[in-house]
Amino acid sequence: MSDHPHLDALIAVAAQHPRWHWYAIADSAQDKSLPGAIAPSGASVRCLLGATQGSPLAEQSPHLVRLDPPSHGSAAWQWIARTAPRKPCLTVLASTLPFDALFAQLKQFTEIRLPDDYDMFFGFWDPAILGTLIGQPDDQTLHVKGPVFDAAQRRMLFGGLEGWWYWDRDGQRHAVDVGADAPPVRLAAPLMLSQAQVDDLVEAGVPDHVLYFVDLNQPHLLRDIPERQRYAYVEQAVNGARAVGLTGMRDMVNYVCMTLIYKERWYRDKDIAQLLVRVKNGELEFSDALKLLPPSR
Repeated sequence: MSDHPHLDALIAVAAQHPRWHWYAIADSAQDKSLPGAIAPSGASVRCLLGATQGSPLAEQSPHLVRLDPPSHGSAAWQWIARTAPRKPCLTVLASTLPFDALFAQLKQFTEIRLPDDYDMFFGFWDPAILGTLIGQPDDQTLHVKGPVFDAAQRRMLFGGLEGWWYWDRDGQRHAVDVGADAPPVRLAAPLMLSQAQVDDLVEAGVPDHVLYFVDLNQPHLLRDIPERQRYAYVEQAVNGARAVGLTGMRDMVNYVCMTLIYKERWYRDKDIAQLLVRVKNGELEFSDALKLLPPSR
């Protein structure tokens, strides 16, 4: 057994399916060394957003990268084995499709159409979003469990794929069930989402946004929480904020900050509990409740 059990597992899959081609969707926005870190000179690489390689947009975009089959002797796969479990910067795919055909299949999903007929970029390649989209059953780190996509939409997304793997926030590898023999598709227009699907996707990103604003404005409050544990902490606190009826980003950020300041007392102090009940009942705005909190020390 090697030092990279995730790579061992993919090597075993590749040995069973020698006809598969291997790819990664590598996100430069998440790791600035991508796609170069896994794409040696001459490798097939193309920006999924259509930007010219080396342009400012490409430097903040996902790229489809053709890989050699998984092996311990590959520098690219060694980089993936070291980095992907620590940072949500890429997913791995297998397909019988050649590079250009798979690129055409995937590029169609980089844009979606909202219920108001507005088109926008769609980050399906983000491991956290992917898990929610498909409802990955063994991923315990998802804020919104999903699936957001219905069965027909999932089948379209999986067109031409034989396998898809991603690493969650805790570094665990997940094998996506892409089904059997879903053909590539050619969409006449961006995929249309319902309002309920849009709402779920927005909610899926809330803990990340809250954590970002806490870290931006009050980084000292996070000092005692290991970096890998911060998302889980914030997600739990966001659920608490939702339970008392908070929906605005400012209120949720302030709620999380208060849990960090008051620590266990936030959940046990009777005066704080009474204030939160009043907030939940609509008798008091959360911003006003903050002014009535007991001293933190």
